[in-house]
Amino acid sequence: MSEHPKMDNVIYANFGRKTRVDEVPAVPVSEISLIRKFGMASAAAKLLSQVRSQSDGGRISRGQSYARNGNVLGIEVQSGRIHANVAGSQNEPFNVTLQLPYRSTDDVAEISAGLADTPNGMKKATKGEIAEELLELLLFGQEERIRCYCDCPDSAEACKHAVAVAEVAASKMDADPMMVFRLRGLDLVLLEKQVSEAAALIGAKAAVTSDKSFWEGRELPDLPEPKTASALEDSDLDALHRAMRLVSYTAVDQLRAVSDIEDMYDHLTR
Repeated sequence: MSEHPKMDNVIYANFGRKTRVDEVPAVPVSEISLIRKFGMASAAAKLLSQVRSQSDGGRISRGQSYARNGNVLGIEVQSGRIHANVAGSQNEPFNVTLQLPYRSTDDVAEISAGLADTPNGMKKATKGEIAEELLELLLFGQEERIRCYCDCPDSAEACKHAVAVAEVAASKMDADPMMVFRLRGLDLVLLEKQVSEAAALIGAKAAVTSDKSFWEGRELPDLPEPKTASALEDSDLDALHRAMRLVSYTAVDQLRAVSDIEDMYDHLTR
């Protein structure tokens, strides 16, 4: 090992090559950690972790700052892609697009069929509870990826502007789970209709089949939860007093009769 050069009492040492900010190792972020640590919906976590995995620590940090500071402008959800403008140090904002893998009409129809085949599928979807196989159809599969496009000079797979758009999009998707369906051009009202029709076809098919699911049954949907309230609270007390007035000799008798009815109701429903 060569000695460091020395002049008088000063030793000159080479402390190594300086590391550029964009060479900082990528921050490992998994879907599971986003879901468990931050309680993020699975679709939002899947989208965000995919874009972050194509970037590095420096770009992720700056992209997060852009997202927090409101630099992401006019975010739009279109069929198969997310588009937004990101204001940076330039006079004009940069155009960013997150492009999802292509899905055919048959693929989109399979999403509706999958929801119909899942007990309480639509109800769970509105809460962000979507099966992994459906998420792969809606977003991307294991061998697929989101492609990030930005007109900034950075040649990275996912620049800081793309990360910023992913951060904002994931936040919006976490707050509105149905956004992931709009990404594939699926309208909520139409989707519910398609799911109902698909469920009817599945039921008709099950009625004539002899497979295991027919004999053992499937998980039933949740029972409806009607509003419950006291009959006295929902009743017209004025009408009750008028009725008691007809069978009472005095106002005191009328009040006693109404009171007796209320006591009887409390006793029977206790």
